[in-house]
Amino acid sequence: MSNPNLAKQDYLREIAAKLTAAEFGGKAAIVKTACEFLSLSKPQLYRELEKVGFKSERKQRSDKGKTVVPTEVAEMIGGMVHVATRANGKKTLPMTTALEMLIADGKAPKVSAATVARVMKQNMCHPKQLATPTAHTQQKSLHPNHVWQVDASICVLFYLPKGGMQVMDEKKFYKNKPANVKKIENDRVIRYVMTDHYSGSIYVEYVYGSESSENLIEIFLNGIQKRSDQEPMHGVPNILYTDKGCANTSGLFRNLLERLNVTFMAHATGNSQAKGQVENAQNIVETQFEGRLRFMQINNIQELNAQATAWRMYWNETKIHSRTKRSRNAVWQTIKPEQLRIAPPMELCRELISTVPVEKTVKANLTVSHAIQGYGSQDYDVRHVDGVYPKAKLQIVVNPYRAPCIDVITKDQYGNEVIFTCEPMQVDWVGFGNDAAIIGEEIKAMPQSKIDENRKRILKKAYDADTLEQVDKAIAKKKPAYEGQLNAMADVTAVEVPTYINRAGEQMQTEISRRQVAPVNLIQAAKQIRGLVGDLWTPECMAALKKSYPNGEVPQNVIPEIAEGIKAATQKPKLRVVGE
Repeated sequence: MSNPNLAKQDYLREIAAKLTAAEFGGKAAIVKTACEFLSLSKPQLYRELEKVGFKSERKQRSDKGKTVVPTEVAEMIGGMVHVATRANGKKTLPMTTALEMLIADGKAPKVSAATVARVMKQNMCHPKQLATPTAHTQQKSLHPNHVWQVDASICVLFYLPKGGMQVMDEKKFYKNKPANVKKIENDRVIRYVMTDHYSGSIYVEYVYGSESSENLIEIFLNGIQKRSDQEPMHGVPNILYTDKGCANTSGLFRNLLERLNVTFMAHATGNSQAKGQVENAQNIVETQFEGRLRFMQINNIQELNAQATAWRMYWNETKIHSRTKRSRNAVWQTIKPEQLRIAPPMELCRELISTVPVEKTVKANLTVSHAIQGYGSQDYDVRHVDGVYPKAKLQIVVNPYRAPCIDVITKDQYGNEVIFTCEPMQVDWVGFGNDAAIIGEEIKAMPQSKIDENRKRILKKAYDADTLEQVDKAIAKKKPAYEGQLNAMADVTAVEVPTYINRAGEQMQTEISRRQVAPVNLIQAAKQIRGLVGDLWTPECMAALKKSYPNGEVPQNVIPEIAEGIKAATQKPKLRVVGE
């Protein structure tokens, strides 16, 4: 802390005394002289005078604390700057530009950026305030191997076929030179780090290429195996916590975890602090181990992993963890036998990668058959599985820790997986089950399923019976089901069919309708007949037509006959009345 300037303070006290004793109108000259002497502005001088106890008698402004900038405008400007800020913290939209945009749009008053910044700070919406991390709670695990975390990152090394391992030069390999990064894309070295959350133990291993499901599976299987007596950390964790990378969520890796009964948990995107332990372990490996690589000759990935193994054994054994105040190995050694799930042999683990549950149909005796490589086909009693019944479909998979036992995978009422482990049925030398009922000596009933209970209850209700015997009698007598309980035609009678207005249309011509055509009057008939006989039509023909049809209506079907009669006459015939 710097020592105060006593001479300056004495001078300020003198000025304060003069201002206190000055008459009306005399303070301005005193203030001007002091500002020139101390090279201060007027506001700065008054702030300095306040430090020595002087208080101005100037009345406080009535609008102190008020502003013309609405809270909504301050929040919008803060939000614009915040969303335009990159992940690395670079602001692509200055506050002044955001303010100018809103002023031009008529959504903000014409004030300075400093005024807006002050209002934003008062309302907790300043970009710097919005950039602060969200508060988080501490999470804990229950014991060693309860929770593991895994994460991958790019190592500072890459491989050259002719030059061996090389350290990346930041001048050649960075974001603005993607071509250089592309050249070594397949030769980069990826660092995988796994940690035991309870003890903080670290497992690190390096691979070529990129983050892939194949690399992740290989690292995970190596990590759960017992490696040496100098590395206590091994076994299958109960929970694996990681991010939502494509390799971490791949079907093969998720399938392996399911077969090993490992719960997969992925934190939300952008919430890397959820697995902060493994992120910190990445930093430890990078600074405490990879920093040594510039002073070492590494020829291949095997040499790199050998050095990494030696380093992690040293680190887990000697370094004291800040939380536990003990070494990582010492804390991991507190694991109890029931908490340590020893991993299956590596060969079986590799088979589990592609092993998926198969669907099996339950037989009438509540058993299923399943074949396991190396053990053959065997029958399994599944009567203790919740909700099982004949013809039910069950998902079956081998139990990796108790082969040839199988796991039956079902779901509870909340959709969560429930696993039942079933052992092979024990049979005698002729194939009968050891617990089968002996004929004539004992009776062993199968447990009733939920379907059996529902079927009985529904049948009793359908026939208004109290027992199944009464149901059988009602069926034998052809008694209608649900008699008096429902109307089988309710849906039909409930609909009132409307009466529709007849629509106009054209009469369809049939043979009968053609024979029953309407008659024509005498004039129309005469015209049609004359059209057929020509000059043979005479006034006598007209007179005969009138005589034959005194009502004036001539059927159209007789007109051809009349015309033929006129043509047949050798002389102009006298028309006869039809029907005479």
